[in-house]
Amino acid sequence: MNIFYASPSDVHQDVIELRGQEAIHASKALRYSRGDNITVVDGQGGWYEGEVHTILSESVRIAISSHTARPEPQSAPVLGIGIIKKQDRLEFAVEKAVELGVKGVQFFRGEHSVKQNVRLDRLQSVVVSAMKQSLRAWKPELRVFKNLEAMADYYGEKRKIIASHQTAERSFDGLELTDQEAPVVLLTGPEGGFSNREQAFLKDRQTTFVRLNARRLRTETAGITMLAQYHFCLTT
Repeated sequence: MNIFYASPSDVHQDVIELRGQEAIHASKALRYSRGDNITVVDGQGGWYEGEVHTILSESVRIAISSHTARPEPQSAPVLGIGIIKKQDRLEFAVEKAVELGVKGVQFFRGEHSVKQNVRLDRLQSVVVSAMKQSLRAWKPELRVFKNLEAMADYYGEKRKIIASHQTAERSFDGLELTDQEAPVVLLTGPEGGFSNREQAFLKDRQTTFVRLNARRLRTETAGITMLAQYHFCLTT
């Protein structure tokens, strides 16, 4: 099943307009033509069915035939990642996190981060692609914070933080987790992990530290593993 993404600003009362790469993908790659049925999401819960009405060089206009509003998953976790050096590894982590249902992916510049910047434009494209692949109607939020403290402050002191650490004494087994809580922040550090100061800060914020595996994991692997183990705890 192919679905397409349109910005909410391109969704009108009776018509949706696909632009840019979404329009090119529909008209050139998949060869949609006038009268074909098509499915579009707007990233804010809107799920639309319609028919292709007009195909232009870089836009496709769709006549809406039905619209449903899908509820936002309030209990979906947020994944926090210390910025790592290689962009392709960040993209892999974001892609899989979106497929696994996160509410957002937040990056912070850790004291052990080698690289300080990320290509948010490229990561936004990855989010859209993964959202469509996993048939989601809500587009997860991406944010970059100057440091770990800024990210934690954004969520407030009442938000539960679970951080991965290789020497932690406990694992996800035995944690009391419910899907009724406000979104939990699942946190993993950059290459080199959390600094001593960052660990002390997290302890002051009542962070729960968990060991994911007997082996040392790369940052992107740790993030995906945390999501998988978190969801397993909620279903058992």
